[in-house]
Amino acid sequence: MVRFLILLAALPVIAAFIARWWLGLRVLSSAGRRQCSCDPALWEKAFGAENSPPSKSGDARIFAETLRNVALADWKTREPKAAASREGVRRFGMAVPPLSLLIVILGIIVGRVPPIWAIPVFLMAIAVAVVFSYLSIAPELNAMLIASRRLRGSGAFHRRDDEDAIISATNALVWKESAPPVFNLIQR
Repeated sequence: MVRFLILLAALPVIAAFIARWWLGLRVLSSAGRRQCSCDPALWEKAFGAENSPPSKSGDARIFAETLRNVALADWKTREPKAAASREGVRRFGMAVPPLSLLIVILGIIVGRVPPIWAIPVFLMAIAVAVVFSYLSIAPELNAMLIASRRLRGSGAFHRRDDEDAIISATNALVWKESAPPVFNLIQR
């Protein structure tokens, strides 16, 4: 039974590691390092003065983080229920794995949980958090798509390659940040 639960929990966790690397970390390491330069006036015209990027030129990742923040803020005003639901899933992914590990450790100390059950329970908590997180990623990716269209229409970047790199890096940030924070300890 323990082996079956470990195998059952390992499948979504491994799939999430692969998706996070392929769609997130790999793209960030290539597109995120591209040097881009933007026209701050056109950026402010499209996204507002409060959402301006930190500098006129820099890595695509810097502009991608700014664009992601703009998209999330816009999404919270357009669809507050969906954004709140996604934030709840994110908090669930942050809280459940460490809390389950704490409960299992206390159960082992008290003598109610056999030590052999520590790994399957912890892996199952991570698997549940991963499944919820990646099943609810579509609305956030849609918000990034809307912001990407605004970026393309703004003309803030003179080269199309810069826009493509920033949009790719923005989507990669969504895939990277969607995984529970436990993944940051293992996969950077």
